[in-house]
Amino acid sequence: MSPAALGMAGAKESCAEVSQGGRVIFADHPDLPVAPASNMKLLTATALLDQLGPGYKFETTVLAKSPPVGGVVQGNLYLRGGGDPLLRLPSYAAEFAPGGGVYTNFTKLVGLLQAAGVREVTGSVIGDATRYDQLEAVPSWPARYDQQGDAGPLSALGLDDGFAEAGPPVAEGAAPAVQTAGVLTDLLREAGIPVAGVPGQGKTPAGAKLLATLVSPPLGQQLGEILRESDNTAMELLTKELGLAQLGGGSTAAGVRAVREDLAAAGFPLAGFVNLDGSGLSYSDRVTCTLLLAALQRAGPDGLLVRDLPVAGVSGTMASQLLGTVAAGRVHAKTGNLDGIIALSGWVFPAGHGDKEDPSLHQPLAFSVVLNGLSLALPNPFGLADAVALDVAEFPSAPAVHLVRAQVGPARGRAPAGLSG
Repeated sequence: MSPAALGMAGAKESCAEVSQGGRVIFADHPDLPVAPASNMKLLTATALLDQLGPGYKFETTVLAKSPPVGGVVQGNLYLRGGGDPLLRLPSYAAEFAPGGGVYTNFTKLVGLLQAAGVREVTGSVIGDATRYDQLEAVPSWPARYDQQGDAGPLSALGLDDGFAEAGPPVAEGAAPAVQTAGVLTDLLREAGIPVAGVPGQGKTPAGAKLLATLVSPPLGQQLGEILRESDNTAMELLTKELGLAQLGGGSTAAGVRAVREDLAAAGFPLAGFVNLDGSGLSYSDRVTCTLLLAALQRAGPDGLLVRDLPVAGVSGTMASQLLGTVAAGRVHAKTGNLDGIIALSGWVFPAGHGDKEDPSLHQPLAFSVVLNGLSLALPNPFGLADAVALDVAEFPSAPAVHLVRAQVGPARGRAPAGLSG
């Protein structure tokens, strides 16, 4: 691969670093702050695991002013959002993975309400999304994200990544809390439970009685799904939850501050770090390859952060990448893709065969490559990060380091002590 592969801008605005057994074997501009795209999710997930823990769960609840009498709830049902990032209908979940993958099945609320004795509702289903602030997008995001569907509206009571539409009488484009309340209204009616009123939104009244609680899978499992499929909406909701849990405010601003504080406390190298969101959709976000590599190394090749990353040629956002190559099944990495930006960071695992006398063939390699300033006029801009991953997968039998160096400019070695965290 020639130096022209990245173009003039890309060669100056990109970073790469590869490490094996704690020893940096290649580094090129590793401390250059670059826009990470979805590789930002690795850092947000690190803070989430540190602060909330893998066992953290979310609860979506249904309450009423009084319990049902004779099966009848007098007045409204209040559907209170708990910020569950993977609250989904089975049909939506099936679009992401066979069998739906990891998610919270919203339809189970109907059975829970039936078990609570609910047979009729004289009022409406009212959606309560007051757990978080009411900003449905991050201010630094381009307006086009809404039309492109890069992320759904951010709500503590969002269903199907906030994209659920209940249909009449709920107006198209109504707030996620109203849409989710409308879906529950329809599900109850389909189950033979009449609901007299139209869906709405509002705050659950003080003293309301709990009728049903729908509990999510634990955070450790949810993060695997979110990282594997690169779910922007879900990661932004988790960012708000982190802000609420750590700083008392369910907002993106609080959440990204909590991420920075966690990474700083853990000793990560944060020079140049800017996180305006949790997902990496902001073009103003900045990370270094050194920081991404430090997070991967701290988690380890078998840690929760890495366990469910996309696998080349097998799963998630890498299912169709590097098929039929030596990297297939061996590269476990987080992808990233925005206009002019390609990122890939993760681990390459040994092939399980080769010269047993050469230990370099039997140790996993951590790597991070973040390419900025790419032009669509380049011969194959979307395959550049894959090419680097393939070179790393062939190391040391192929001159991987030299190929990477040719792509991104003059290389410089780094001592292992240069990595923190």
